[in-house]
Amino acid sequence: MDGVTPKCFYEELPKDTMVAGHYKAEEFHQESNSYVSNKDMSILVTVEEVFDNDHRVVNTKGSATGKFTFSAADSGDHRICFTASSPGGGGWLSGGQPIGVVKLTLDLAIGATSAIESTDKEKMDDIAQKVKDLNGRLQDIRREQVFQRVSDTVTGYVNTSG
Repeated sequence: MDGVTPKCFYEELPKDTMVAGHYKAEEFHQESNSYVSNKDMSILVTVEEVFDNDHRVVNTKGSATGKFTFSAADSGDHRICFTASSPGGGGWLSGGQPIGVVKLTLDLAIGATSAIESTDKEKMDDIAQKVKDLNGRLQDIRREQVFQRVSDTVTGYVNTSG
């Protein structure tokens, strides 16, 4: 990507197809002659349905590393665009100097909604089980605390009356 110029590509998607994308943007540094992460960089992700008068279905701004998801409501071409920017809103500015080239690494998972949701469901079930386990441990700790308070009260009563 070059400066604030959006980088777009087209993807023809069937109806009810889920798309999950992960991206990472790095800027080129002349001094080191390499691409490096910039925590101040942000990426604007837009997805438009070309077949539906460029109806925008995604418009999200995230950090230099992020993710996005959407489902194709209808079959047709979708334009997926990425625009890099930095604080100040005037595009690429770092100490008053334009930065220039940005490398964007993109990983897209395109598939039927059910296939992606099934892997997400497994993760959610695993997390739900962990939460249940933690809640059980919390209840055990609370019971122990109540027992300890009662024990301390009884011990204090015995000590003061004896």
